[in-house]
Amino acid sequence: MTSPAAVSLAKRSVLLVGALALLTYWPVLFGKVPFPADLVTQFPPWESVRGPDFRPPAHAEMGDLVTELYPWKAFTRRAIAGGAMPLWNPHLLLGAPFAGDLQTGLFYPPNLIYFFLPTALAWSLSFILRTVLAGVLATLLAKALGATRSAALTAGVLFAFCGWVTAFQTRPHLDTSLWLPLVFLGVERLRRRLDGCSVALTALAFALPVLAGQPENAAHVTAVGLVFFLYRLALPPQQGAPPAGRLRFAALFAAAGLLALGLAAVQMLPGLEFIGQLERGFHLFWGPKPLHEIGAFLSRDLGATPNSADVAIPESAAYTGMLTLLVAPLAILHRNRRDAILFAALVACVLQIVYGRGPIYWVFEHVPILNSIPNGRLLVVADLSLAVLAALGISALEEELGAGRRLHPRWWLLPAAALTASGVGVAVILARANPVPHRDGLLSLWTFRQPLSSAAFLLAAAVLLGLALAGRIRRGRFAALALAFCAVDLVTASYRFIPFVRPTEIFPPAPTFRFMKEDPAPHRVASVDMTYGSSFELMYGLDSATGYTVVLRRTTELLSSLGFKGDAPGLISERIVQSRNRLLDLMNVKYLAATTWNRSAAELASVPEHFRLVFADGSVRVFENLLVLPRAFLVPVSGALILPDEDAQLAHLRAPDFDPVKSVILSERPPTPRRDGAGSGDRPAVSEVSAVEQRINDVSLRVKAAEPGILVLSQMHYPGWKALVDGNETPLLRVDYGFLGAALGPGTHTVRFVYRPESLRIGALLSAAAFLICLALWGVRRPAPTAAPRARRQTSTPDRPES
Repeated sequence: MTSPAAVSLAKRSVLLVGALALLTYWPVLFGKVPFPADLVTQFPPWESVRGPDFRPPAHAEMGDLVTELYPWKAFTRRAIAGGAMPLWNPHLLLGAPFAGDLQTGLFYPPNLIYFFLPTALAWSLSFILRTVLAGVLATLLAKALGATRSAALTAGVLFAFCGWVTAFQTRPHLDTSLWLPLVFLGVERLRRRLDGCSVALTALAFALPVLAGQPENAAHVTAVGLVFFLYRLALPPQQGAPPAGRLRFAALFAAAGLLALGLAAVQMLPGLEFIGQLERGFHLFWGPKPLHEIGAFLSRDLGATPNSADVAIPESAAYTGMLTLLVAPLAILHRNRRDAILFAALVACVLQIVYGRGPIYWVFEHVPILNSIPNGRLLVVADLSLAVLAALGISALEEELGAGRRLHPRWWLLPAAALTASGVGVAVILARANPVPHRDGLLSLWTFRQPLSSAAFLLAAAVLLGLALAGRIRRGRFAALALAFCAVDLVTASYRFIPFVRPTEIFPPAPTFRFMKEDPAPHRVASVDMTYGSSFELMYGLDSATGYTVVLRRTTELLSSLGFKGDAPGLISERIVQSRNRLLDLMNVKYLAATTWNRSAAELASVPEHFRLVFADGSVRVFENLLVLPRAFLVPVSGALILPDEDAQLAHLRAPDFDPVKSVILSERPPTPRRDGAGSGDRPAVSEVSAVEQRINDVSLRVKAAEPGILVLSQMHYPGWKALVDGNETPLLRVDYGFLGAALGPGTHTVRFVYRPESLRIGALLSAAAFLICLALWGVRRPAPTAAPRARRQTSTPDRPES
């Protein structure tokens, strides 16, 4: 893989895929950003921003981009620019771990560009980077498996621009899955060269999907990589090559696996700690996709969900091109037949698992953990496998044409069968098509996305292949034409998949957020009845009680009585009004954004003793919570209520007669404050908390305690937080079911709550050690095994036509 030929091929792939990526995402060259800004400005706070002619464009489901992914990247950039590593996110969900949430990909190497570049620029460049990485790795994989140079480049184009890769751009699902070709390459190189360099490469290949941040996809990549390893372990060595040494191969693979765990430990250990604090378990059952969505392999439409073929986008996207479907069966005639069989089997297994048919699906349905993963995302494995099969099929036909022999009938039968099956599928799609309305002319992007375009490209692919089989196209010319055809097919299908906007149009200023931010005192805000989307506060530097991500169990329990659900934005006005407890006040929620579009504004206005209208802009109404409690306050120790049972704690917290100012709920008796931690100066007459300074990973306060008390900080309790009173560490308390607290004696104190997770420290040490070992192993190489001259002549394939 590091030979001069491989380096040359990689450069060609970078140039080719990079040029096609720039063609696909060309607006980034003029400063525009691929971002669905309409999903933000469709909400009431932007009525005055979007203008009267606002019409959201038709596109696939992209909610995660505005509720999680872009806000996370912007938060990372702001934190790094401010000199802090964003280990904790104080802005959402009453405070939540950021490094521990695997999906943030904080330690994923390609995400380092967000540390150094403006968010909008890094976001745009990441589209190009992912596409090029996917294309180059698929190219090298196809070449390593025996494809010719042109066919390998075709495989790179097919994978880089296939429906699944295009539809999952910016999501951690793609960041995780694009390394699957490298996993195959690592195992293949380790089988051929049992050296330290191969061990390091394999370890890196298996670690990167874990660092990328999507645990389900990482499990899929790891499982498929293990299948490939077992397949390689079971096969005899190739003809003419020295014995590989199965035992040594297995031992070095195990060593690579341990190194991979070490490399990923910086993300895995905080992630496992995070998973332990969740309500989720391995009891979910996602179920198979509807069988009709198998039409995704024939539908070029990525522009809506469901699209014109009634396929959900992005979850079910799978298009890999029409010529791919016709030439993939020819892979069985390639000299590397055993790998062709493997990748064909992978496609068959994936189809069974995804669409709920066959014995493989039965296995996944009854095996714990496997049946709780959204296995529909295995479609990326099918797309990569089809790209490899297409490369092998084109190579086989290219070699056969170069031999000058008359083609055996089997060369016609396999593509004919594929053409028949594809034609029937396209006919079904045409029969039940539901074309998306368009606003442009006939020859527009809309034209290339309709079901009829699938039929046109299928016919063109059949003509191209038929001419090659009939000997009307020379060997070298066919490979070039196949590459060009696949590029046109895939690029026109993925072109402008996502809208492009100016950077200023990404979360543009809105009067509502400007007003809520003017209050200098630490406070939280919340959207009521979907006045705006989840996590939007993060983009405006506001703190919120809600947000959209995987939510901690305690956070869910606290917010559920106010109508919060992890998959829907904000709180519910009816539940807020009906609630008679002090939970909303305890959460430091001072402002609630409602709208006249629904009943939220009227509901809050019906309780004037609790909520007061303080701002109006168009249909938006902002209400102030008159009973809100400060971010931090002191409760006399005499008011401590000891309830060891968590259910009892939650029930008491939700009771209408619970007053968090006078009482505090604890699991056990609070410790007596240390004498050396006693406050300075005379005992104050009145208890007071002042100078509350909230930073990314710590909170500083100045407390005047007239009597022994429990300091309550309205931020979620989580492993890794430490309490420092007057510079000395003191036991951290979990108070009022889920918040941070500390016991204080009389006097004036300086208190700091600091987030220093031990899991991250240990993980970072393990990852650093594994990285140093990999660096040392990288220089330990063995010469590639060479076959006998006769065997080399029999199996070599020239990259150019013979003269």
